[in-house]
Amino acid sequence: MASQLGAVNRPSQLQVLNKGIYWELMTNSQLSSDTRATPFRFFALFLVIALLLWCPIGPLSHSRDSISGASAVDKPALHQALLDLTNAATVMCVAAHPDDEDGTTLTVLRRKYGVHTVTLFSTYGEGGQNAVGPELYEELGVIRARETMEAARIQGSEPHFLGLKDFGFSKSADEAFQVWGHDEALRRMVYKIRALRPDVIITNHDTSTGHGHHQATGRLVLEAFDAAADAKRFPEQLTSVHVWQPSRLFVRARAAASTTATPSTNAAVDRFVAIDPNEIDAIRGSMYAEQALAALQKHASQGPWPASIAERLRSNPTGKLPLIRYRLTREVVGAPALPSEPKAFLDGLPVAVRAPTIDGRNLSEILDQPDRVLNALIDWRRRTGAGSTAGEDAQRSRLISERVDHALALAAGITVKVSSQGTALVPGTLARFSINLSNAGNRTVQIKKLSLESWGTVVPLEPAEQMSADTETIAPVDLVTPPTAKITVPHEEHLYDDLLFGHPFVAQAQLEIDGARFSLKAEKSFDVVPAVEITNVWPNPCVRTEQTLGRCENFRLTLTNNAAKAFAGVVALTNWSRQHGREVVHQVQLAPLETRTENFSNADSRPSREILGDLRQPASVVISLSPADLTRQAFDRTHSTSERTVPVTYADARLAKGLRVGYLPSFDQTLEQALNALGVNANKMTVAEIRADSLSSYDTITLDNRAYYAHPDLIAANSKLMKYVEEGGTLIVFYHKDSEWNPNPQRERPQLAPYPIILGDERVTEEVAAIRFLQPRHPLLNHPNKIRTSDFTKWIQERGLYYPKEWDEHYTPLFASNDKGEKPLRGGLLVARYGRGNYIYTSMVWYRQLAAGVPGAYRMLANMISYGK
Repeated sequence: MASQLGAVNRPSQLQVLNKGIYWELMTNSQLSSDTRATPFRFFALFLVIALLLWCPIGPLSHSRDSISGASAVDKPALHQALLDLTNAATVMCVAAHPDDEDGTTLTVLRRKYGVHTVTLFSTYGEGGQNAVGPELYEELGVIRARETMEAARIQGSEPHFLGLKDFGFSKSADEAFQVWGHDEALRRMVYKIRALRPDVIITNHDTSTGHGHHQATGRLVLEAFDAAADAKRFPEQLTSVHVWQPSRLFVRARAAASTTATPSTNAAVDRFVAIDPNEIDAIRGSMYAEQALAALQKHASQGPWPASIAERLRSNPTGKLPLIRYRLTREVVGAPALPSEPKAFLDGLPVAVRAPTIDGRNLSEILDQPDRVLNALIDWRRRTGAGSTAGEDAQRSRLISERVDHALALAAGITVKVSSQGTALVPGTLARFSINLSNAGNRTVQIKKLSLESWGTVVPLEPAEQMSADTETIAPVDLVTPPTAKITVPHEEHLYDDLLFGHPFVAQAQLEIDGARFSLKAEKSFDVVPAVEITNVWPNPCVRTEQTLGRCENFRLTLTNNAAKAFAGVVALTNWSRQHGREVVHQVQLAPLETRTENFSNADSRPSREILGDLRQPASVVISLSPADLTRQAFDRTHSTSERTVPVTYADARLAKGLRVGYLPSFDQTLEQALNALGVNANKMTVAEIRADSLSSYDTITLDNRAYYAHPDLIAANSKLMKYVEEGGTLIVFYHKDSEWNPNPQRERPQLAPYPIILGDERVTEEVAAIRFLQPRHPLLNHPNKIRTSDFTKWIQERGLYYPKEWDEHYTPLFASNDKGEKPLRGGLLVARYGRGNYIYTSMVWYRQLAAGVPGAYRMLANMISYGK
């Protein structure tokens, strides 16, 4: 880090806490200093201590499994650590987006073979949909990055990201490279391969099928496999990494069509490796596929996922999951060849480690003899030496050395943790950190060194010389967060830099047990936040219509004081239009660490006639929070100004008079905010209200995106909605996925529309794709707003998705659109008369346009909710 380390206050020695009952009695009694102790208290305590000496009580129990009464250990974790000692290989799985990784194969590689597994993602997945909340784009990328970290912990893999832009679904690699830049994407992938040095690379992606990002990633893998070993490619990288040649590349073989998608270098004798997901992990008592499913479920924003393996097996007549097959696609000349009938990716490669054994058995096979296991590890570390990097491949040696240290620490019951009193750091202020060393084992541990690394500086601590059995050692250290420390919030603003997860703090311990020296470290990242900040603004963006010209005069702000001192300052709202800028200032005070939400007015005091022209022009409101007097005191100068900019747009959208609208939201407030901007008398509904058949008070009801997925009990109440339409209401249904809409007897899902609509997975991904009006005189396109092709300008990301592939003749399609070179899709908006009412189904992504403040989307929404009135 470029930042300078602030003031440091470190203890002269560590505080050692014994967790045994005897020690607690002695320390709590304070006999040496409490002169008020009565003779009875002294005598009672003497009896307790005598009893303890006569029949000692062991250490307090730990929340870990005990093996044969020896020191408490985490049995699966120790088994994994010991298994890891037998394998020095690294396998990299390359994927385009979070959840594209082959979680089952990664789980098998790590849990069965002890392979070091890493995943490399082209993007953060920020261009996708959100199944659980309102966040989209960079905010969604932050969520998916965190979900990936959680999934990786279950798989036992190590995630890495290239940070390429996910701009939504694409249909070709060429489209992806137009956004990513081919050479830049290749440069990033080559660097990661050189840094992580995989022996084998696997990928789910070929070069010609599926998502364009998948195709592009498949092409990059093939190129990077060779380029990483070529010193002439990206030579500037060689100052920090070395060239590296993976030995093998495997591509997932799915259907017959994929067998030619990525040709093998030796197509005459294609060789395949099969992974059996049905295998049982005996140490954890579950299928590898079951563990992988638990990891997949962590990608909640991309659900729904099967609830269990049993649910997946119900759809398979064999009662088993199919084998996962990979084809060998690249193999380095001169490296050991893959056998003709391989059992695993690494067969034939010299990656096995001569780890210690007991009676000819691997240490992972004798967990019932923990003392012998620990002695074997101690003896191995004594012979090899701490931090050994012997051998031609120093990185591989370091990997095994770190694994030995980790296994030794687990077997001995030793852990290290780093924590802070607060969850975030404020520039220029003092923060207290704690380094916790715990010895839950039954042997004494010598502490040779202890340090905390942060802000580019290593702070040495002065430890006690040793930790006895069943003790923990806490080292507090005070650090001033540098005034120049980079702010890491909002997180979405740091998706593409190295600050997405905050600033790292690394605790490093050099330890010795029975003459064997080893290292142990722990890392934790902390956010750096401004002393005061605006953490939320509503509405954002702010959209005005003819009914709500004065809407952007009030904003609801959430303000947070992250400092431990009171704050006095101002909230300034500056309205910038084409004509001028003006500022409205409000005084504000925040108590230490207070978060408050309140409304702030931006009302214009000029006559309405004077400002009317401004209200119909694009504008923005800059909202800032700053100290009242930056020069008044040093404390105030640490409060940097927090600022947010809110776009203000105008939509010439008119409504039928007197509308009464009900809406059922799904995952966010976009629909609610859009109806608010239109000035509609709208009511948020519940499924219980729909089920109660109290719908006649509404002229129009709107079901938000994927409403039948968001509210599963809505399916049972669907007949009430059909009755509502039949009796004269208008029902609008926004897009659904085919898997959650189409009739499915197994899921007890009937046809949900009044006349059949069958969805497919086709979409129009080009946001500038031409829109053709199929029925230009249709009332839905003419009242109360005349819809024109100009209403489809400035769209973002895409036109629509999961277009209907079949629909009943009762429906009238209004639009046709298509990506270049493809046939037109006509089902983006279907409307039908049903009974005395009207039914509208639309697969177009209105929600993205409404959230972005696209005026044409508001005009079309106004027409849909006004239809038939």
